[in-house]
Amino acid sequence: MHLRIAAVSILSLSLLAACGGGGTPGTQTDFGRLSALKPGQQDTLRTTLKVNVVLVGYRQTRPGSVPGARDVNTADFSEILPGTYDTIARAPSAYGTTERTGNAFDYAYNYVFADQSFENDFFNFLAQNGKKQSLTIASALYNCQSDEIVAVPVLDPTTLRQGQGYRCPTPAANISREITSNLEIDGNVTENWLADNAGRLGVNPGEYTIFLVNWYDRPDFQFHSYTRADAIDTDIGPVAEVGKFGKRGSRRLIAWGGSVRENAPAQRVWFYDLSANPDYWTDAYDVTNPDVNGDKVADYRMPPIWEYGTRKASLGYARKVGPDLARVTRYIALNLLFTPSPLYRVALTPPRQPEEIELDVHIEQGAGAANPTDVFNVPLTQTRVSVLQPFAQFSNTVRQRPLSGEIAEAYKCVFVLEEKDLCTPEYQDPFFERLFQFGVNELRSEYQSVPQGRYLLPIYAFNAAEDEESGLLGIAIDDNQTGTQSFVYSFLSPGSINAGFGLTDTTVHEVGHHLSLSHPHDGYDSEEDTSYGPSGPFRFVDTGDESQTVMTYNSLAVTFGQFNLDSQYRYLTSAYLNNTNAILELARRAGKVNEVRGAAQSADAGFVKAKARYDAMSYFEAAQLAHSSYRSVLNAALSAGVDVQPYRWYQNLNGLSAQGKKPRTSKTFLPQPGAVLFPEETKEQRLKRLAP
Repeated sequence: MHLRIAAVSILSLSLLAACGGGGTPGTQTDFGRLSALKPGQQDTLRTTLKVNVVLVGYRQTRPGSVPGARDVNTADFSEILPGTYDTIARAPSAYGTTERTGNAFDYAYNYVFADQSFENDFFNFLAQNGKKQSLTIASALYNCQSDEIVAVPVLDPTTLRQGQGYRCPTPAANISREITSNLEIDGNVTENWLADNAGRLGVNPGEYTIFLVNWYDRPDFQFHSYTRADAIDTDIGPVAEVGKFGKRGSRRLIAWGGSVRENAPAQRVWFYDLSANPDYWTDAYDVTNPDVNGDKVADYRMPPIWEYGTRKASLGYARKVGPDLARVTRYIALNLLFTPSPLYRVALTPPRQPEEIELDVHIEQGAGAANPTDVFNVPLTQTRVSVLQPFAQFSNTVRQRPLSGEIAEAYKCVFVLEEKDLCTPEYQDPFFERLFQFGVNELRSEYQSVPQGRYLLPIYAFNAAEDEESGLLGIAIDDNQTGTQSFVYSFLSPGSINAGFGLTDTTVHEVGHHLSLSHPHDGYDSEEDTSYGPSGPFRFVDTGDESQTVMTYNSLAVTFGQFNLDSQYRYLTSAYLNNTNAILELARRAGKVNEVRGAAQSADAGFVKAKARYDAMSYFEAAQLAHSSYRSVLNAALSAGVDVQPYRWYQNLNGLSAQGKKPRTSKTFLPQPGAVLFPEETKEQRLKRLAP
């Protein structure tokens, strides 16, 4: 019998419901009366989640009146926003069967229009805290509606350093208004002001809150953008200007949120300002061309607020802002930031989740490449990723060897396309196959001396002396058969160093994927059963990158944000619950019910408390209680002699073979469901990432 089939049929959480066993909450089971646990079943933590939609500077459509293009009717939101969300593990679900995580939400929307006093204070705050700067590349492109812009030298009034700005010699005739200035405002400071003052509107900033901002329709309006000017690459930023990503004009923002404030209650705020200068990241500066990447599919973007309702030939013609704000709320704020679906299973090795996680780092050092200690801080990487599995003990092992021989040949297969005939062309993924096979063999060997309960997280960091990686910085691949996370690869070369990138932030990003997290620009809509990314009808969702998380592409954050932590702790709470259900089923099948009954009763009470903390949005406490309850049942089962084995994907697969590969869902708008850092980028998106 194929070992993978035997393991998954018993251990996969998506199949546990077929195992039989316990009854409804509060009913008698083999383990006594249980309220939270359902032995042998997959359960779902369903909670009602309040979402505040706060409109600042917008006017509500009056009953019986004809709405203006920039007026907002909350009925537009009601027609577009979902009532529920049911999270799935996205990569496993791409192989034919939807795999639910056990986290579901019923949304309760609270619409608030800010009063005049709040608006006056907020826009005065923006005016007082902004700094006059030159036009960014996006503003100049907007003015020209072409690439016929001119770079001009400018003196930064803050640093007195010579910099570069842009201007448009002849503004296009089809824009509604020429952008003539740029007031730059710190996005994080703005987020905090909104959170600190939300109570004036009866809004609790600890609840999920989106602030939709419009400064334009006021006499004190100023052209403006937001910035995270202090954002730098961890390795390159302290020593070279090229690593100071926050200084780049291409990183000017229209949105921000999700920050973690030290020594303060959690705030769950994201703001989105359509009256800011147009967004470079989503091509919002182009209001002329429906298709911006040449794939003959219209790319839906949000033009600046003054384009809505225009009679000119632009994207804003006949557009109304209300439905677009609702789309932003649904497809960015809800699906990608507040309640996203994970990329991978958070449990890692169900049903026996690891208590120790070792970053198994292999540095493949090219001759003449940068000193690895200058471009890769492994201890810092460990510290940053450990928050995603806070109940496991983290460690790291670093092995360095020359990038030569077999590993060099496998590495070359990834990038040198003309050698396809030498790189296992008989497999589904001929380029990564040799690297995957190499890693599987090493991992099998290393696990022979690893104690039970320790998980090796395999990281291969390639530090090359030549530019063979063609802009690829990293990838967190799955096994290509079950959607189980497998290897993390990070790539560095002189070219990527010269572009401002080291290995630390890339590796943190990729380990974030491995431990479950998706990008904030691609995800899943539950009610529509649709996976999507920033292209075609969803081009605008790239604005999700304008948030506090290392999981973005814009390099404006190097740590995980509040939205990441909330999501991860929710996934963990559900995983501990359902893996406890699985262990109890294994105990029942092993005839060890009596030996485990006491632990089951105690754990059931713990999960009742965990659910209460979960409903109260105290997600860390919920996960902590769930972990403790899970451990008590696991320990009792092991003491009773129940054979509780972790899932070992590396034992069950031979490689990235086409055999057994299941079809991906037809509703996926990405070539690959988000597992990689940059391979799904178009040429235009890659140029944006490298843009000045």
